[in-house]
Amino acid sequence: MNHRKNTGHSVSSLFSLLLFGVFVLFLILMLLFSARIYQQTVKQTDSDSELGTAATYLTTKFRQHDRGDEIFSGSLDDIPALCFRDDIKGKEYITYIYLKNDSLMELFTAKGSQASSDAGTVISQLSDFRFSEMENGFYHFSLESTTGVRSEFLLHRIDKKETS
Repeated sequence: MNHRKNTGHSVSSLFSLLLFGVFVLFLILMLLFSARIYQQTVKQTDSDSELGTAATYLTTKFRQHDRGDEIFSGSLDDIPALCFRDDIKGKEYITYIYLKNDSLMELFTAKGSQASSDAGTVISQLSDFRFSEMENGFYHFSLESTTGVRSEFLLHRIDKKETS
């Protein structure tokens, strides 16, 4: 009786199992790296969205009030604010745009009222909002998202002399 073991099948089975294990390992690594890249992309997109929302909102508000002296710097509860003046049916209103608790806020109120910065509406989540009036009617805006992404832009308003 001849009892010989066939070692060819066991080596080939072991090789197939090892190859399958390597394939599974690379598949898991690929999934982990893909998940990390996806998380970073979503985080960046959210940050860009917050900055885009704030920049678009500021630009729209600025252009709505782009005449005379309707745009000026002010403060609300000792917080620096970009202010827009409106005249509605003979009554003057002020829109304050300011940064409070990592939120860009807006408050629309009658001029001279006892307005509180807590009463504002959140526009966007930002960690920094700065603006300054420059020469020739330009305003410089600087925004920073809560993730540290910065955006700067200029807006130009029509000079008072140009409105007539």
